[in-house]
Formats: sequence, C-alpha cells, structure tokens
Amino acid sequence: MEQRGAYEFPALRGRMGSRNFYVVVLPLGVVPTLIASPRSARLPAEVRAQRKLNERRIPEISRYILDNEEDWLFSSLTASFDEEEDFTPSKNDPNMGILRFPLTTRLLINDGQHRRAAIERALDEDPTLGSQTISIVLFPGESLERNQQMFSDLNRTVQKTPRSLDILYDHRDPLNQITLAVAERVPLLRQRVEKEGLSLAVRSAKFITLSALYDSISQFLGSLPASLPESKLQELENEAVDYWTGLTANLNEWREVLEGTLRPAEARLEYINAHSVFFFAIGGVGHELRKEGQMDLLPKLEEIDWRRTNKEWQGICMLGPDIVTRRQTRAALRHQLLFKLGLEPAPPSHVLYQ
Repeated sequence: MEQRGAYEFPALRGRMGSRNFYVVVLPLGVVPTLIASPRSARLPAEVRAQRKLNERRIPEISRYILDNEEDWLFSSLTASFDEEEDFTPSKNDPNMGILRFPLTTRLLINDGQHRRAAIERALDEDPTLGSQTISIVLFPGESLERNQQMFSDLNRTVQKTPRSLDILYDHRDPLNQITLAVAERVPLLRQRVEKEGLSLAVRSAKFITLSALYDSISQFLGSLPASLPESKLQELENEAVDYWTGLTANLNEWREVLEGTLRPAEARLEYINAHSVFFFAIGGVGHELRKEGQMDLLPKLEEIDWRRTNKEWQGICMLGPDIVTRRQTRAALRHQLLFKLGLEPAPPSHVLYQ
C-alpha cells in the first residue's frame, strides 16, 4: 500500500483500446479511504461523471454483505486515477508487477459507487470485514469528458437480469426455494413454468412465468424471514404444493390444461384464470383461506364463470376486451373472489376505470 512516499500495489496490467488499465486487489478496510466518495450530488449532470448516489439503496446492499459475510459476491469496482503511474514489471511476466502512485493521487469511482458506499457502511457495523478483499480496475482519468465517457461506456450494455432468472438462481431466499419446489411438484406446473422471461408469448406452451408464480406464492404465504429451519421450510413448501394442487382439482380449465385437452395459449385466450392477475389474486385468496382454516371452500371455484366474455369481470380485471394487470385490478379481483367464496361483502362494481 503506502511505501516510501507512494501508494504501491501488486497489479496486473492490461490494455483496452489505446489505454493501459490495471487490476489490483484491496482490503475492504482501505477502500473508503483510497477511493473517494462522489461529492457532486448537487452539481448539474453535465459537470458530473456519475449518477447521483441513491442513499436508499445503500442499507440493502450493506445488509447483504453483513448477512452473508462468508458468501457475499461483488463484481470489481472501477476507478480512475489523476496522477501519472509507475509500473515495474516482474521478471517473469511483463504484465505482472508493482504499480505506484504519488500520495497526492485521487482515485475516483467510475462504476460501483453504491457498492463502495455499502462497504463503508458495513465496515462501520463490523470492522472485522476490513481484512476481506475486492478487486479494483484502474484507468487513467484524463478529464471530466473522459470520465463521463467511461461512465457511459461502462453502463451502455448493462442489462438487468430477468426477474424470473433472479428467482431461479438466488438460493438464499426461502420463498424462491418454495416457488421452485411448487413448479416441480405440482403436476399442472411441471414443465409449464417459464423460468427466464417476464412474459409469455402468445403461443407459448408455458402456463405461467416463474416471477408470476413467485408473486402468487408470496401472497399465499406472506413475508418470510431471510432464513428458516429446514423443517419449517418443508412445512411451508408442502402447504403451497397442496394449495396449488387443490386449485388444479377445482378449476376445470386448469384440469383441462393438465390433461392436454386445452392448450395454455387457448386458455389465455378464453379465460381470466390463465393470466398473472388471477394468479396474484388467488394467492391472496389462499392466504385468507389458510388463515381462517377454510380450505374446504375451494370447490366453490368450480361454480364461477371464468370466461373473458363474462361481463362480471369488467371494471374488476378487464377493460373492454383487455385483461389489465396492475395493483388495483389485483386487489379488486382478490376481493371479488373472496366475495364469491362468501368471505367478503360485495365489492363496489365498475369503479376502477371511472
């Protein structure tokens, strides 16, 4: 680190375009000191080289580090330096060696300012994290224009992963685990859950997206703690599997999909109970049935006309020929279904779009 009046790091040297860059590994404890926090939030965007720091994001990222001290994962931070560097190659490899900067050098964050701030926050709560390390990619910073271009280039091709894929790959969230178990154990859903995309193509043979199933199960079980004993996790998983199996038994259209006499695409075309707004609402209905111990009311679902042509759904979850999925329609459909099951008073009709 600080040696003989200079910062000194073991480093790898690489080249992108016409510029050298360096990769160093730093202890978390020195990251907040060496890499300056952006102080330009009040400046106009044209004289900044970063987006504004969103303070609301920091506690969540910091808590992620603290809750997973032995298994957290960040991509490299990217920073630029404003002094001329000195790189001394090793004898074995010209791109491995020692990187030195004058002590007056400023390292300015180009990508990862929220991760940097979260590291600082986590260190305040648990200083022992300081010995863990993170990789930093360092570029020469020539001007404000160059730093702005770096920010633009670094973020130009960034694309958030689909939510369904987040659910599929995040094994820490117990609700994710339950959702995946339901997708595998409920016969109707097996091989009929879209596990990557956020929506279904018109002719898709899938019946529901993983994200819509997750939302439905979230409504059914309510919020869960970050970790659960294995026995409790299994208990909740079994409850969810039983509920979705019970729904299949009491919804004619779902049974036809299971038996292969109705294609999922045809079900979406004709019935509301093949759409995500229904899945969300029926999850909330299940929550009430579970709470009141009235799962025996499920057979009443067979008495309901689920066709999109049923005018009863207008102003509830349909506007003209279109099914509308939004917070209000989810709540209205849940209320309507609870009314149909005798658990809620009659809801006001046709008020959502006035």
